[in-house]
Amino acid sequence: MTDQSKSQQSGAKWTWQFMVAVGLLLAFAALDVVMMAMANTPDEIVWQRRVYIFGAVEAVVFTAVGWLFGREVSRSAAESAKQEASDAKEDATAARTEAKKKTEDAATAEQKAAEERVRSHMVASIIEHSDMAGTTPATVGSKDASAAGSGSRPTHAVIDLKALMRDLYS
Repeated sequence: MTDQSKSQQSGAKWTWQFMVAVGLLLAFAALDVVMMAMANTPDEIVWQRRVYIFGAVEAVVFTAVGWLFGREVSRSAAESAKQEASDAKEDATAARTEAKKKTEDAATAEQKAAEERVRSHMVASIIEHSDMAGTTPATVGSKDASAAGSGSRPTHAVIDLKALMRDLYS
């Protein structure tokens, strides 16, 4: 059933109920007029019986009208609550999605940090275990120490720190 047909059905119910409520109120008003017209009766017992019947009719009419309008107020509140619940579900879904994304971002960042720690430990280990004894500034900075002709390159020396870092981070 579409929203439009629901709205039309609800409108039809409302029209019918409204007409019944108006009819009851008009009948009650007519009864009030009749009761006023018959108010100068000299017999008190007859008057008490009329008031008793009037009270019963009054209770029924006011109950019916109260139910009708109270039902509409409750329905409005229920529709409002449904809308708020729907909005809250959407907000919760969005929050859940955002939290999942943040968790994934945190896991990625943690993985990158672990990789960086491994690389930094590798660089520190290479530098610490590098044999720099017997090298001169010319041999340490040159790309080809044998071509420079001054000394030989140690087997475990870090010759080019920039090249090491480029190899690790590219």
